[in-house]
Amino acid sequence: MTEHPHDITRGFKDVFSRLASGVCVVSFWRGESVHGFTATSVTSVSLAPLRVLFCLSRASESHSSLRPGLPVGISVLHAEQQVLSERFARRVGEGTGYADVRLSQLIRHAPVLDGAIGQIAATVVEIIPSGDHSIVLCDVTHAQASSDGEPLLYCKRNYHRLHHSL
Repeated sequence: MTEHPHDITRGFKDVFSRLASGVCVVSFWRGESVHGFTATSVTSVSLAPLRVLFCLSRASESHSSLRPGLPVGISVLHAEQQVLSERFARRVGEGTGYADVRLSQLIRHAPVLDGAIGQIAATVVEIIPSGDHSIVLCDVTHAQASSDGEPLLYCKRNYHRLHHSL
């Protein structure tokens, strides 16, 4: 890994903290229980094939579970789901796990969160190491959007809401 002077690293983090982003939870089955993590680096990649990517720290507890062929659910969180975002941002050992989280299961065994304003079922196709993170490419097998509700946003290291209706 390339080391940078502290002021460049801090500036880099500060710049990207100002990039407002929607908040997602990426979830998957590990045995009989659901696991997952909060992600703000989720991006559409392609329409042919339908493909998305998310980025994940290689030090994340979830990283070792990801592999090509794994079905994953991507839930775009509603503004009222901040507590779920915070919960999936913690390590499982720091809480009670996710057994009580209300889930739906889209096709191909991809768990998604009930109440999310958007839900995607996908299959991991490639994991690309890049520095201290990995870029995870996934082919989309199902996508559905809620007709109402506003997104949960993250900017300047805090959660936010839109101040007008979409």
